[in-house]
Amino acid sequence: MKKTLAVMLAVLLVPAAIMGCGSNSASGNADAGGAKYVFLEEDLGVESYAIGFRVGDEELAEQVSGAVQALVLDGTYAKIGENYPEIKDYLCLTPEGIDESTLPAKGSGDSSFTFKHGFDLDYPPYSYRQDDGTVGGFDVELCQAVCEYLGWGYEAVPFNWDAKDMELNAKSCDCIWSGFTKEGREDDYTWGITYSNNTQGILVPADSDIKTLADLKGKIVGVQTATSAYDMLEDSQKELADTFSELKVYETYTVAYNDLKAGAIDAIAIDMTAGSFLIADDNK
Repeated sequence: MKKTLAVMLAVLLVPAAIMGCGSNSASGNADAGGAKYVFLEEDLGVESYAIGFRVGDEELAEQVSGAVQALVLDGTYAKIGENYPEIKDYLCLTPEGIDESTLPAKGSGDSSFTFKHGFDLDYPPYSYRQDDGTVGGFDVELCQAVCEYLGWGYEAVPFNWDAKDMELNAKSCDCIWSGFTKEGREDDYTWGITYSNNTQGILVPADSDIKTLADLKGKIVGVQTATSAYDMLEDSQKELADTFSELKVYETYTVAYNDLKAGAIDAIAIDMTAGSFLIADDNK
């Protein structure tokens, strides 16, 4: 498929050694650790997470991508990942292949600039509003570290995920950085660096009679609106979705998970990092 100029420029932002970031696969059951909810062995597909900017914002994308790579080199990227055990094994950037001479220097950004970070307000462990009202998550911490590295101010712009394009196009935020899947959207944004891999899976109660994707026939399956799992079930996995008795669409995965626990739905189509976080948080 022919790419737009914006996408071609965005591809050039990431060195060849880093571009392989999205090619690794992680599938199968998450480590349930005695949890009451587990993933099926079969997954829906693998994707890569990157930072989406408005088409035409190549300079900003390049600056942010360079800062992320600098944080890979100084160990900050991996250190933040240690705070999120459900995500650290999916992080795909390594120091190998990064040319330090091409990266922005620490403190080289415009100190009067405030970077507006747009993200899903309820998508742990990538981004979410915490019980005390503050924001957290791997993407939030990494973006804050980028701003600190460049000398920018940081502003959190949390929103309902289905409003992401409206917020970006209205310039309420400078990017969408929240476990944002690049595949299928290559021409819609100027893309910054790919920093994480992920796998879409099916989460079920551990004692469920659902053991394979075929067992979802006649079942009620939950999914969050405007997510990659939803897109897959509407496109590449539509034949599977057509076997469900219902595909129930939620505003957030937290609400879907509560319904799963209550027995209102039989399964959830969700990425494995977010699902693993919900399982671990429920076991605390």
